[in-house]
Amino acid sequence: MVCELVDGVLVAAPHGGAARQGVVLELGFLLRRNSPAQFQVMVGPVEYQLGERTLLQPDALVCPGGRLPRGPVRGPVQLVVEVVSEVTRTIDHVLKRSLYERAGVPAYWLFDPEARELTVLELADGKYVETAVVKGDDVYSATTPFPVKVVPGELVSC
Repeated sequence: MVCELVDGVLVAAPHGGAARQGVVLELGFLLRRNSPAQFQVMVGPVEYQLGERTLLQPDALVCPGGRLPRGPVRGPVQLVVEVVSEVTRTIDHVLKRSLYERAGVPAYWLFDPEARELTVLELADGKYVETAVVKGDDVYSATTPFPVKVVPGELVSC
């Protein structure tokens, strides 16, 4: 069970199972292998605090390097990734999109393992703009927060 706090309200959703966690790890490995030293890559469960009353648990995030905090990650984050499930689809696409946008997170990726699809959102004038939708064996060449090639079909093992 994933429990998050949104504007003081507890939001709980099923974690999504082992297959979903496998996708999270693959994404984390890919990001970590390609990350320059000035960044930290973390995979969930990791807490990201957006204010006194909002604490989320993204599936992966990239933040400036340095010493990892003992508690939740606070402050600037360069990329947040959510692995979408049927249960979390609306939360990830609507609620979390709004919260990450409001927090000024430069890039937000939504990965749908069932569709083998990566949707990339990037901030432009304070609002998220969909900059790419990549499916199956197509390659997404990210530049934000750092160069990395993502092939959605390679993130899903079965």
